[in-house]
Amino acid sequence: MARKNRRDAIVEAAAELFAAKGFRATTVRDIAEEAGILSGSLYAHIATKEDLYLEIVQRAAQDFTRAVEPVLQEPAGPAAKLRRMIRAHLGVIDGSRAWARVYLDDDSELSQDTRVEARRLRREYERLWDAVLEEGVAAGEFRVEDETLTRLFILSALNGIIRWYRPGGRLSAEAVAERYVQLVLRVLKAD
Repeated sequence: MARKNRRDAIVEAAAELFAAKGFRATTVRDIAEEAGILSGSLYAHIATKEDLYLEIVQRAAQDFTRAVEPVLQEPAGPAAKLRRMIRAHLGVIDGSRAWARVYLDDDSELSQDTRVEARRLRREYERLWDAVLEEGVAAGEFRVEDETLTRLFILSALNGIIRWYRPGGRLSAEAVAERYVQLVLRVLKAD
């Protein structure tokens, strides 16, 4: 098992704490303690707590994009792609719940610049969903009146899992993903 370097340990600790306590309630001392280092030495690895937040969002955005983007290149039809995208998106959330929670939350305690950058990263990812919806409408597989509203509906439903799903509960993450696939395709009236 490979050991994490200090920076990764700090970022991982920050992700867990931001997800559990929120950005504002998490102190630099909390992060240092969770990472197993002295709080004074934390600044040898980071500039600010907000930089940590943005790094978590950047890494999570990469995880979501890496999971979903290749699906768009597949030779499958739009409904099949959307199925795979839903499963991939929920798989990222299930695989890294703390990171996903930080990525999905728009913390008002952050500076305007950080919020703008985090939103830019999320919007970049959302374009992948716009692409599959546009493809589905063009192919006649999806009946959608407003693609933006449809994308917001789908991603809001998928992202909501971070609030209520618990591993070991009544349904596995894969079972939830499959039910979400069926619900979304029914809403889009995909054949």
